[in-house]
Amino acid sequence: MSTTVAALPRAVARCADAGLWDAAADDALRPVLVAELLRVTAPSPVLPRVAAADATVAGCPVRAGDRLVLVARHAVGAHRDEPDPYRPAPPGVAQLVFGAGPHACPGARLARAQLDDLLAALAPHRPRVAAARVDRRAALPGWRLLTVRADGARGEGR
Repeated sequence: MSTTVAALPRAVARCADAGLWDAAADDALRPVLVAELLRVTAPSPVLPRVAAADATVAGCPVRAGDRLVLVARHAVGAHRDEPDPYRPAPPGVAQLVFGAGPHACPGARLARAQLDDLLAALAPHRPRVAAARVDRRAALPGWRLLTVRADGARGEGR
């Protein structure tokens, strides 16, 4: 659900802003673009977890049972690396936005399929962001208003 509500609109806006419609239209590149867009739009930017065992993470001791909040956006480099279907993050890194191991998101494949289908449908129209307003009351990053307009191959302004 968070992918549909939060990540899909943000991914479309990012695709439009970054001029990624050519990659979205390419059947071979689109799955790579999908992974990259989900990596940088992180459907769930933070993941609450409980440590299963004692460990050390980045020099900090963690004990079994400690409650953790993992910032998925930082783990995948979304704060510093733009989505790039020609130089994508390694698959293991991109997957981290959906968690890893036994607690990985069971809807990750569905999220990828939804975004792939959406980009395939929109790519021929080359939509651009006409208006956007952030939803500051939402628990997940998202839009209160997002209007995209088609400028592409199948007609101006439709």
